[in-house]
Amino acid sequence: MKTVALLFSFAFVLVFTAPTDETHLLITVIYEVNKILKGGLEFQALLDSLVPAGFDQDRCRANGPKDFCIAETILSAISHTRHRIPLNNISKISRVLKQYNKFHPANCTVKENGDEEQLHDLLTNLVNCAQVIYSRPPPCRSSQTILELC
Repeated sequence: MKTVALLFSFAFVLVFTAPTDETHLLITVIYEVNKILKGGLEFQALLDSLVPAGFDQDRCRANGPKDFCIAETILSAISHTRHRIPLNNISKISRVLKQYNKFHPANCTVKENGDEEQLHDLLTNLVNCAQVIYSRPPPCRSSQTILELC
């Protein structure tokens, strides 16, 4: 009986704490991007590199995190050997964005032959959008009740 009660309480905690994962993922994105932007000369060659210009900060702020799919696609395509960066910097941001996008599924495409921008600009727009989304109240989930003040 104690085992069943323990399993039930564990499942209960998992179900009702799942929405907070989005905020933890946003905090991780903000922290990792700021670490690169303020990294100094170590990341200068990386920040000066050109990437496809598909991420729109204004659209992201207005419509929510659907543009994070575009940022994930661009960041996952960056070559680590070309820029001589550790795998845990850009790859971590890309992995966290992929996890975050599971909460907000969207199909996105990035035009390779279109306009280009510096990676610094993309990361700056990404962190600004993540901060705006982080400051919004969390959306109501079907598992929440009216008593929880959605």
